[in-house]
Amino acid sequence: MKGPFSIWAFFGLTLWIDILTHLIFPFKEKTVNPYKPIKKVSVVVPVHKEPEDYIKFTIDHIYKERYPLFNVIICGDSESQSAKLIVKNLSKQYKNLHYIESPQRSKAKKVNYIANSYSNLAGDFIYVRDCRVKGTPDCIEKIVSYFSAKDVAAVTSYGRVSVPKNSLSRAYFYGKAWINEVGRFRKNAQEKRRAVFVVCGASTMYRTLVLQKIPLASGTKTEDTHYTWILQKKGYRIRVADDALVSAPEVDGEKMQGINNQLKQAYRWSSGTMQCLYREGGQIFKSKSLALTTIFPGFLEAVMYSIPLALLPLFFFVQPVYALGFFVGDTVFSLLGTLIILPKKFLKTLIHYPEIIFFKYLNALVFICALSVTTYQAVMNKTDKWTNEWTPPPTNLIQNN
Repeated sequence: MKGPFSIWAFFGLTLWIDILTHLIFPFKEKTVNPYKPIKKVSVVVPVHKEPEDYIKFTIDHIYKERYPLFNVIICGDSESQSAKLIVKNLSKQYKNLHYIESPQRSKAKKVNYIANSYSNLAGDFIYVRDCRVKGTPDCIEKIVSYFSAKDVAAVTSYGRVSVPKNSLSRAYFYGKAWINEVGRFRKNAQEKRRAVFVVCGASTMYRTLVLQKIPLASGTKTEDTHYTWILQKKGYRIRVADDALVSAPEVDGEKMQGINNQLKQAYRWSSGTMQCLYREGGQIFKSKSLALTTIFPGFLEAVMYSIPLALLPLFFFVQPVYALGFFVGDTVFSLLGTLIILPKKFLKTLIHYPEIIFFKYLNALVFICALSVTTYQAVMNKTDKWTNEWTPPPTNLIQNN
């Protein structure tokens, strides 16, 4: 689970909600045979100024997957002419590869543009995959198998990122990777109670008819989060294909730029989620399970946790007993939770726990800042800054094939 609510991983109500969910619903809903019948799946890769090598890398890996694809569409904009040239060259090799230029830079608006203006190329399902992301050979096949009923509007996969080269980026990465592993357990619980917090924006498949009926939201910095809420509010289900794996290079940079890029990404996620809350308001209660078992418990815990954590250095001078108790309690519960939920990851978590503390503390500061700024913008009616014009994040070098 990414975003501001992820820093409270093992300390309170949301964990127990997830544990009880798994106890009440011990079995995951079954999948279906993706080949009976074969579905018309088109992959859409929104691009904006990505390096040429990344675009070629992404296209080559899409065609290495074994599920037969209806079309592969690279959707750029007026600033993505290099992508147009790459597609032109590769279309000799891949016959159903297309380049479409969108009038918008926004990633969400590009997907909506394909779904509505090029429905003949879209097919029954649109699989949105970010540039730089590669899947395992059976990734798309497995995602399709999770569309087990007509009320399943979207299926999201599970992703990992490569270890950054920059030392500070790498320290932050281990905390984020730990949260990501915990998120696998928690998203499965959320799916069971129909209260998924967020789909993976880098790798999610949608029913084309649903996208045409309910366009992707584009009024916040976290379009994927907002759309996840909207779909469930409208009565649709979202499934989590945690066995469909994708990977991508991590956000990185030289010297201090690496951690700066990481924090910018964290701020976008945190502020974007706050924007979703303000955009939805009372409408979010149309999905009571989502509001009452995922969003608001997570929000309250994030507030209760991030403020004392951010002030912990001060408390060590003013209230050392409280500070020590908070620190020890947080460590014990985090490690105990890891031992219960992720026993195979316990040793690795123990080794990298100092980096996890580093991640938690920085994320607490980011959350407080994002909450303050977004609330000010909402009160002062400065929400015009909330739209998301997609710019690809700087990353480390492309992964090995």
